[in-house]
Amino acid sequence: MLRNTFLHIQGVGASTERKIWGKGLHNWAEFLSAHASGQLAGRTLAGIVPDVEESVRRYDAGDWNFFDQALPSNHKWRAFGDFSGRALYVDIETTGYGGDDQITVIGVYNGRETKSFVWGRDLEKAVDEIEGYPLIVTFNGMLFDMPIIRERFRYNLFNHIHVDLRFPLRALGYSGGLKKIEQVMGIERTARTTGMSGWDAVRLWHEYQHGSQESLDVLLEYNREDIVNLEPLMRFVFEQMTSKTAGM
Repeated sequence: MLRNTFLHIQGVGASTERKIWGKGLHNWAEFLSAHASGQLAGRTLAGIVPDVEESVRRYDAGDWNFFDQALPSNHKWRAFGDFSGRALYVDIETTGYGGDDQITVIGVYNGRETKSFVWGRDLEKAVDEIEGYPLIVTFNGMLFDMPIIRERFRYNLFNHIHVDLRFPLRALGYSGGLKKIEQVMGIERTARTTGMSGWDAVRLWHEYQHGSQESLDVLLEYNREDIVNLEPLMRFVFEQMTSKTAGM
């Protein structure tokens, strides 16, 4: 679906994009074909031909950071149409919510299996997982998870498009935190983690540091549910937003 998108081009808004689709030009290839045959009328459309050509080059080269930086946050969901089978759902836990907090757990889920990387055990291995996927999906990860990960692994490239579900869910009328939205959607958690919050995750880590293996087990269970529950939310967003985006 990225190749149907024109919103990442400077000066192109939703109305211009719909105008392009309305001319029967539903993707970059059709747009460039129309240009080559002299069918594009008006300076606005002709003026973005170099940008569309650049988009094709970036896509073919796998330069996903280009699209991550150019796409509006509430439209990055479109990348799921290209990478539904290559999406990685990510969530972290930390020692607190201050500016110098450490990552304690990085959980990842690729739609088939979950992996948990723990500080003091194998946290460094998480970077290979994250760098292996073109699409990263989080909830509130633009403000929390990914900036902390990028700071922790500052020498890694992380070439991906990042979908923070908070933005498209809010556009669909679902506000509040992840747990609240899960309840509205009917997504259930286990008895051990129901009602837990991020502060409980901090508490469980400190209990583990003082010798409680059970606390780590509960923390990892909580983190796994965070990432696994992102997948049905991502699919819901994609279906709902696609149906709302006429002409794509």
